[in-house]
Amino acid sequence: MKKVLLLLCFVTSLFITSYSQTQRLILIEEATNASCGPCAAQNPAFDVLLDQNRDKLTAIKYHWYFPGYDPMYNHNTVENLARVAYYGINGVPTAMIDGVIENRSGFSYPGSPAGYNQTIINEYAAVPSSFEIDMYHRLSANQDSIYVTMRVRAAEDLSGSFKAHIVVVEKHINFATPPGTNGEKNFSDVMKKMLPDNQGTNLPVSWKSGDYTFIAQSWKLQNIYNISELGVVGFIQNTINKSVKQAANSSPEMFAPYFNTDAALTKIWNLSETNCMGKITPKVVLSNFGANPLTSVDILYQANEENPQTYNWTGNLDFLESQEIELPEINFTVIPSNKAVVYLVNPNGTVDEFKQNDTITKSFNAAVVTPNEVKLMLKLDTNPQDITWDIVNSEGNILFSGGPYTQSGALIQETFQFDESDCHVFSIHDAGGNGLAVPGFFALFYGGNNQIISGSNFGSLARAQFNVDATVGFTEISKQVELSVYPNPTNDQCFISFPLLENKPVIIDIFNTSGQLISRTDKGMINPGICSFEICTAEMKQGIYFIKVNIGGEEISKKISVIR
Repeated sequence: MKKVLLLLCFVTSLFITSYSQTQRLILIEEATNASCGPCAAQNPAFDVLLDQNRDKLTAIKYHWYFPGYDPMYNHNTVENLARVAYYGINGVPTAMIDGVIENRSGFSYPGSPAGYNQTIINEYAAVPSSFEIDMYHRLSANQDSIYVTMRVRAAEDLSGSFKAHIVVVEKHINFATPPGTNGEKNFSDVMKKMLPDNQGTNLPVSWKSGDYTFIAQSWKLQNIYNISELGVVGFIQNTINKSVKQAANSSPEMFAPYFNTDAALTKIWNLSETNCMGKITPKVVLSNFGANPLTSVDILYQANEENPQTYNWTGNLDFLESQEIELPEINFTVIPSNKAVVYLVNPNGTVDEFKQNDTITKSFNAAVVTPNEVKLMLKLDTNPQDITWDIVNSEGNILFSGGPYTQSGALIQETFQFDESDCHVFSIHDAGGNGLAVPGFFALFYGGNNQIISGSNFGSLARAQFNVDATVGFTEISKQVELSVYPNPTNDQCFISFPLLENKPVIIDIFNTSGQLISRTDKGMINPGICSFEICTAEMKQGIYFIKVNIGGEEISKKISVIR
């Protein structure tokens, strides 16, 4: 067992107090560039305005690639580009206030930093927020990593599509000589890293007043000029209209807990996506969100509502500390749809003051039946050394394995022949804990058209069981090609993937809900393997669409959601 900081998000509800809307902290975002002449002309006065209102606002600057060299863009090209593209910006400098590109009297163009003034800031600051945010950060002992915990609480009943973003910034960067060509030497609020990335963390759709969630992230520092200038900004954004509902600055001072006794389960894993062995060994993260140290709790767990087993945990967890726990193996009867449930009772031998975070579940299906030939397709990302995989039989013997790898972006293809019918387990591991960055992916499949498991951003582990029946031919168990779309919902782009058994022509169509053809892409003849294509959705309006892929006359389709 391992004691760790809180690493995942969970949602809870408070019933002891009613809340009303709270004071807003404005978020200012700006797209800029160190070689942009208009940026040099507008930024100094704009920064003065921001500094005069630090009690009302916080800020993030995204450094773009255009019109010229900018080392702060080069330090994080992906997230700088993504965030600028999110707002549809095609020129710098452009500034947003709470997700809005202002364009009223006094603006020479939409979002012109010179157009913002005290009146606009006061206007936005006067609007109360539906959320409260508390943030805490700390550096590791050797100061090479930063750890951030964000607590979000609803100040009123509300619903909507929200994301939480955590952004590490360097508050002031001062160069002895201009790094670009526009003469600027002083830069503020420079975005260094979005945690976990520019996609942020999805928040619940529905909130009751007092509901709250913790989100914790960490980052190994890179490209920092002055570690003493590090800061962290958090904000909540509506994904539909891009409005920012609340923002906050992190503090090295820990915020206070809501309860004295509050044990919580914040993560469950080590469960296969499919199962044919009829046994599980769940791992969970036990967290303490109460003011009193957590020293004991009973952990009960079961599969498919069969008799629960009890694990008596003892230890010592302070507020916001967590511990990974591997529960002893239990057996169960596999059915088509299965569910593991883990829950807590008797924290510190007393009653939990807040029970809504005491239970965690994980659903999984029965394993598919495959022929004796199974294939693996693996597209590596820029950290191939982190990836390993293996296939074991029901006795735990490793039959096949691979990695770590050395070549970034390599395409790995493996074919496995199984001599006997048995239940097997495929596992893929990422030592870095963030899976394969798109366009990296993996797919375990059979017959060319049948996926057992596939994915990209799987964290540290993805696992599936499959039931090899060596006496069954492919034609007896073949099913329609599986089309994967990720991410879904999407914003500016998504990726589709599917396996091919032989050379076939591929045409990709996108339709809206009225059946109108939005776009058609003829990919021509495609070679066998796992095919992956990028679909640009940046110009598509928010809504539901259907991707239809014609593979040699056979059509498969998938519904996608485009959000703004």
